[in-house]
Amino acid sequence: MRKLRAYPILIAYFFGTVFFLHAQVEAPSKEEEHVLKTLNGFKTGIEQGNLEIGRQITTGDFYPLFKSFYESLASIYSQHKASLPMEIGHLKILKSGLAKVEVYLNPARNLFIFTLKKEEGVWKISHLEGIRFPFYSVPDLPYRNIYEIPEDQRKFMTAETELNFMTRVFFYLKEQCGEERAENFFLDGPGYKVAMEAWLPFLEGPAQFALFFVIMESNFYGSLCEVTKADDREAEVRCLKLAALEVLKRGYAIPKFSYEEFIALIKAIMKHRAEHCGLEIDMSFEDTSCLIKIKRK
Repeated sequence: MRKLRAYPILIAYFFGTVFFLHAQVEAPSKEEEHVLKTLNGFKTGIEQGNLEIGRQITTGDFYPLFKSFYESLASIYSQHKASLPMEIGHLKILKSGLAKVEVYLNPARNLFIFTLKKEEGVWKISHLEGIRFPFYSVPDLPYRNIYEIPEDQRKFMTAETELNFMTRVFFYLKEQCGEERAENFFLDGPGYKVAMEAWLPFLEGPAQFALFFVIMESNFYGSLCEVTKADDREAEVRCLKLAALEVLKRGYAIPKFSYEEFIALIKAIMKHRAEHCGLEIDMSFEDTSCLIKIKRK
């Protein structure tokens, strides 16, 4: 395991003078140097706007997924003739033969974990994740101080788990029984009404529906929602970020819902819930945000 970063070591204090020696944690091995060469090619290609480099440094099976990520960065940095901020954290070549590299990109230091593997003797990017728990070796045992996952990450993981379940079930049922049966599996209006009335017993109508929706979305999945209108006749909810759509946008699940397919499923689920609550609902979407209008029938 290497953490490729220089740091100063205080070595002496004499006659009021402080001396520092800049040291490297360990010089990278030859294989690690080759991995870093691939990542330097990634940086150079983006800065030059050279789209062919993106193809050259990526394994063939991963390139279709990597392409949009690489090209969006290249579009920004090459057009502005700017240097891509890139910091390498931990690098490790696993016994499986894969290389894992912790990389921070952009001025915001967005975290990415690159997986590389050798293809015809050359290290190429074969996977990309934006998550990791900060463990680089086995902790001291017995391990009792369990790492606490940050709240926003826990909520994202919950939303991701649910979407993965929906994806598997929907596409299996669609193949076996058709799209209508696949959609019907997720329609939960009666149960939703029971839960809503149990948790919010002193509210009713559109206000009850709107508040129950935002409480569940915010607490379970981390959606950013607000209720802008609510009474017993009509209500309005604005979701600045709907968690399920954020997961869909960032995920690499195969098969994968198209944006249009998933929006249609969300609308069907919400319409079913509203109908069982004696309500009408209208939903409009833009990227990962949505506006929901609810009124009595």
